[in-house]
Amino acid sequence: MSVQDHVDIAVIGGGLVGAALAYGLRRQGQRIALFDEGDSAFRASRGNFGLVCAGGKGGQLDDYAPWALQGVEVWKDFGDRLVAETGIDIELEQNGLPVFCPDPAALAERVAMMERLQRRSGLAFEVHSPAEIDRYMPGVSADVPGAVFCAIDGAANPMLLLRALHASLLTGDAVLRRDARVERLEAVSGGYRLVTAQGVTRCERVVLAAGLGNLGLGQDLGVTLPIKPMRGQILVTERCPPRMKVPSEHVRQTRDGTYLLGGSWEDVGFDTGTTAEVTRAIARRAISYFPFLSTVRLVRSWSALRILAPDNAPIYDEIAPGAFLVTCHSGVSLAAIHAGKVAGWIADGALPAEADPFRLGRFAD
Repeated sequence: MSVQDHVDIAVIGGGLVGAALAYGLRRQGQRIALFDEGDSAFRASRGNFGLVCAGGKGGQLDDYAPWALQGVEVWKDFGDRLVAETGIDIELEQNGLPVFCPDPAALAERVAMMERLQRRSGLAFEVHSPAEIDRYMPGVSADVPGAVFCAIDGAANPMLLLRALHASLLTGDAVLRRDARVERLEAVSGGYRLVTAQGVTRCERVVLAAGLGNLGLGQDLGVTLPIKPMRGQILVTERCPPRMKVPSEHVRQTRDGTYLLGGSWEDVGFDTGTTAEVTRAIARRAISYFPFLSTVRLVRSWSALRILAPDNAPIYDEIAPGAFLVTCHSGVSLAAIHAGKVAGWIADGALPAEADPFRLGRFAD
């Protein structure tokens, strides 16, 4: 086993959260290494719907609402810079995003929640009728009670975003270590020791950004983390002529013309399979919103595991001296603020008061 060079900061987890942090830390002038387990990991990034949204964030933790809005507000500058640096079009569109409600009661409940969160964050939203929705998503059913629309929201291509972040880390001094699962994390004098099949790395600080892999890494440091998997399935259709000008929470059309249909929340542990029952439910809901989809063929489906805290909000904390935990299920929406503000916190070596609402202590009871 070879001993690799020391680095200032080791980031464990090569998905969207870890890659965004590594990208930001490198821009801060830190000497870093990003450890990516590869596609054998429970990588939420490859099953992501790709939404960049603040609408509805904070339903169980009010402080999440202004944080999510900050993240969306800085997304365009982050995306433009990443595209300029890598030449990879991440397909960012922030033209608005409606959240459909299946019945009047659900719409009233959604509006009440948005009004509460608006008082906390200032996020602007509108309630649109089917006729208004049809202007940007033609073919919507007249039976839809309505949708809550946030003009600042949108979507990006999560796979291209991940590819661009990885590409940015392969320029100059190589910092991306592929197929490098961290088998053991140990606190040592002056920092931490990471053991992988490729060798041993020493670092002064470490960032746990490995999604569900953080459960084991936390145990290495004597910390039990309150996160769990939640499966989501996505259906993909054949390519169709461009039709929809914006994405929605459960139906979106991609640049290549396919429709993505999703929105399942399944508490099934670490099972990444797909099921006919959920496929039918997702398809039925999509057709209830857009009847024309009944004639569009499905071509494939997959599932991925979200990483959820009990209140569905991010966790940012220093769980041991120099060991920072960053975990969330909104790796796309929060990518820009992770690469900016959160990377800055870690580069400084301490979390400020702004991070206090997101610490592990909120689950102490």
